[in-house]
Formats: sequence, C-alpha cells, structure tokens
Amino acid sequence: MHSTADGVVVVELRLQGTHAGDFPTPDGVLPATGKRFDVPCCDVFVLEGGKVKSFHCYNMRSVWLSQLGAGNN
Repeated sequence: MHSTADGVVVVELRLQGTHAGDFPTPDGVLPATGKRFDVPCCDVFVLEGGKVKSFHCYNMRSVWLSQLGAGNN
C-alpha cells in the first residue's frame, strides 16, 4: 500500500528474507543464524522536481531481532 501527498510518498511493506550474514546492530554484530524473518516496514520518500530528495526506512527492530533469536532488544 502507498499514498502520496505534496511530494511525499509513503509505502507500507514487509522485509522478508533469511539471516545469512552478519547483521550490525547498535548493540553489536549478530552473526548469521539461518533463520527466516518477516518484518513490518514503512518507507517515506520526499520528492522534489521528480527526483528523490530524501528517503527514510522505518522497521520494527524488536520484531526483527526477536525473529532472529536475539531476545527483546
């Protein structure tokens, strides 16, 4: 799902994959676990003159780390 308003595009999505490599976090690197993940996410694009001026990705970090077996970080 996405919406647009005055040069702002918001996209709801899910990050899905397999944890196959080191995952850097603010608390240190989480080594590969081989576990699957499915994390809710929201991307926000700001457009100016038909080009992306800025981009931000927001995800549910606690859900992601829990799915990878890192506990309640």
